Amino acid sequence: MDHAQYFSQSSIQAANLRLHYLSQLLREQTGSIVQYGILRGFPIGFSHWAEVAVGGYLLGTYEIAVCAILEALGSPEKVLVDLGAADGIFGIGLVRNNVFARSLCFEMDEQRRHAIQHRAAEMGLADRVAVFGKADRDLPAILSEHGGEPAGRVILCDIEGAEFDLFDDALLEQLSGSHVIIEIHDFLLSDPEQAARAFDELSQRAGKYFNVYEIRDGLRDIRNIPLLRHWSDWDAWLMCVEARYRMMRWLWLEPKNQPRRADQDIDRLILDYQRRIFAV
Repeated sequence: MDHAQYFSQSSIQAANLRLHYLSQLLREQTGSIVQYGILRGFPIGFSHWAEVAVGGYLLGTYEIAVCAILEALGSPEKVLVDLGAADGIFGIGLVRNNVFARSLCFEMDEQRRHAIQHRAAEMGLADRVAVFGKADRDLPAILSEHGGEPAGRVILCDIEGAEFDLFDDALLEQLSGSHVIIEIHDFLLSDPEQAARAFDELSQRAGKYFNVYEIRDGLRDIRNIPLLRHWSDWDAWLMCVEARYRMMRWLWLEPKNQPRRADQDIDRLILDYQRRIFAV
């Protein structure tokens, strides 16, 4: 290992240690309760896979663009369909906060499915949070039986690269009456040629049935986060880091019967959300 490689790796390790320390500091200050945003008041348990970024959850800055869109689309009469529900933070938390009436949580890991069911029951939400296995070709049938009308569903997808296989033409057409938000993981695909074209191909397929918007992470307004007002700029900005492989992006698929949004209108939606939730 040369000096440049050593410095690169050691500085990343130092940044991760600082982020972990600050996240644990926020756990102590907040009692592990989300302070701002659509998950406000939701208790965040220990996470084996995302503990380094728990500060973002507690501040409401984690995936803040997605949170802004979910707030805009949510309704106490609608159903959240959470594909790749993981710990159930969205699937349980947004039902608890009445952003959505119910959720259908799809998770391939059996241990996580049991954890979602257990936590929902603890919160008195067992009848409002339904848990299923891996999202596959049976998804339309499950949605037809349990998901209500298409216009009353919002579909959130985070399935670590499997999105490119799942969302084929047939499924996209069947989902075209609902809003769909897909986290993009082209960088996890093993074939470099497939990775290079996967996003564009998915966008083109979706464009037959939806208004398609690319949502890129990074649009932040941290000036007025109350808990960070006396922090250094280094630490305040570090709390926005989600410890990802890349700057993340999503596809927001909107039914074509809706008027198409301008890019600046989406930026305004994301920034206005942040200014409102931090205006405490």
